[in-house]
Amino acid sequence: MENLHKLLLKDIMVKEPFTIDIDDPFGKVWEMFRAHGIRHLPVIDDKGTLRGIVTQRDLYRTASPRKTMEGELVYDKADLDKHILKYVMTKKVVSLSPDQTLKNAVDLMVNSKYGCIPIVDSNKCLVGIVTQVDVLKVIAEYAT
Repeated sequence: MENLHKLLLKDIMVKEPFTIDIDDPFGKVWEMFRAHGIRHLPVIDDKGTLRGIVTQRDLYRTASPRKTMEGELVYDKADLDKHILKYVMTKKVVSLSPDQTLKNAVDLMVNSKYGCIPIVDSNKCLVGIVTQVDVLKVIAEYAT
């Protein structure tokens, strides 16, 4: 486990993360979270450049869900679409490059309380993402 901190992000990142386009309606955020079981969505433009990130926490702060009889939380898409994604998303996103290490990602996550780190190339185009769950999977794999 001593070499765990030297792992490169390009070897552990999710290489084709789910994304949302900066011009998409805000209601699509909830749809993607629900459909894919995710909590973080990098926001990109038409060139694939990282423009921001929207999280489940951002969704909760922006609109309140209602509970169905079965206990499921649901949103009204029309109410969500009243919000504009580029005003709700976090614009100043800290990212890392694929050649940085797992240690770099963990340090950022721990010190800044980030749930994920987008991975970008030298042109700031999104090439992957590393989440806390991804980090835990790597640790579990090395621990066995």
